[in-house]
Amino acid sequence: MKILISAYACEAGRGSEGEIAWRMVHELARTHDVRVITRANLRTVHTVAFAEIPKPERLEFIYFDLPWIFRFYKRGKRFFLVYYYLWQIGVGLRARNALREAPADVLHHLTGGMDWMPSGLALCHGPFVWGPVGSENTHPTILPTLAFSTRAKEAVRVALRWTLRTFDPFTRITAARANLILSHTPEALPRRYRPKVRPCVQTGIADLPALARPKEEVASADALRLVYAGELKDWKGARIALDAALRHFETNSDAELVVIGDGPLRGRMEAAAAAHPDGARVTFLGKVPMERLVDELHRGDVFLYPSFHHGLATVVLQAMLTGLPVVCIEGDATGRAVGATAGITAPLSKEAPPHAAVAEAIGALAADEARRQVLARAARRTALDSYSYETLAANVDQAYRATRNRPL
Repeated sequence: MKILISAYACEAGRGSEGEIAWRMVHELARTHDVRVITRANLRTVHTVAFAEIPKPERLEFIYFDLPWIFRFYKRGKRFFLVYYYLWQIGVGLRARNALREAPADVLHHLTGGMDWMPSGLALCHGPFVWGPVGSENTHPTILPTLAFSTRAKEAVRVALRWTLRTFDPFTRITAARANLILSHTPEALPRRYRPKVRPCVQTGIADLPALARPKEEVASADALRLVYAGELKDWKGARIALDAALRHFETNSDAELVVIGDGPLRGRMEAAAAAHPDGARVTFLGKVPMERLVDELHRGDVFLYPSFHHGLATVVLQAMLTGLPVVCIEGDATGRAVGATAGITAPLSKEAPPHAAVAEAIGALAADEARRQVLARAARRTALDSYSYETLAANVDQAYRATRNRPL
């Protein structure tokens, strides 16, 4: 089939949505003729990448950006959502021209993955797949424990999501035009979308040494080595991970925590560790190159990622692919990926703070080495079997065929 894809981010070596889109379009180009509309500022990045690995014959990129004045005001993350919205309008116009030059069998909005922001491809004629898109809800047990500023930001996020879903004509047209909506959080979508929603995994992982170095022996050393990797922000669960580890240290002398990443919480987290009697067992590495991250995961025994209102992060799959069981919170994309086979999804309750459930899960693994090893091996199998790009692309291919053969 001939596929026209919109991917705001699409590049190798940066992780997150850009990495996912890059590997997905390459995998899809094995069996389809794929054209990808993406940001013009990625042209140089792609040129460098294709100098090392030749571009697939069936893959073509169409580069598009808004005029420089819009890019100027978008610097950093300032006005990102405004720029992204306007970029989608521009993509719709650029896609119309591309379709006049060469028609497509299916239109596919691949990234970004917000189910409350529009897609420019909805302005074009043809079978249309929207997603994977989604948006997590903050766990009701966690919300009251957050700082006032964080709760205020969450209220703004929820209000903006509801407003765009309900009143924005472009977003409503996108949902109405979609023949199929692929979603990694189908339960969070409005009910009016449900007839055309298909659950779909958002994040994949490639079994490459540059991303993960599998543990040949999963037995832990004398001290249980806990690893957290991610931005040090509230919704990434960084502080929950630290508090859970410190609580575990109080009853277990054979454990340590390595914190990888940087962010606005780092100063407070370092102060909390310094004030704790066992805080010396916490090491803050800051942001590290991918090679160092791969090494630190390989040296680890348990990966902590108690995130909330957050999709499945690539680093979680890297940890699983390495052979680390994951401790997370139930009820989000990470919890669904880990399940009961690749780690422990900690259930939260109003009777105890969130980190208490995570500390209990850490304790369960520390007390049962045989179980930890079983989960470690299962974590790698799950990453290989369920989250390879070959598997993800096969699922998307099925969506293409269903959309083309049985339009809704």
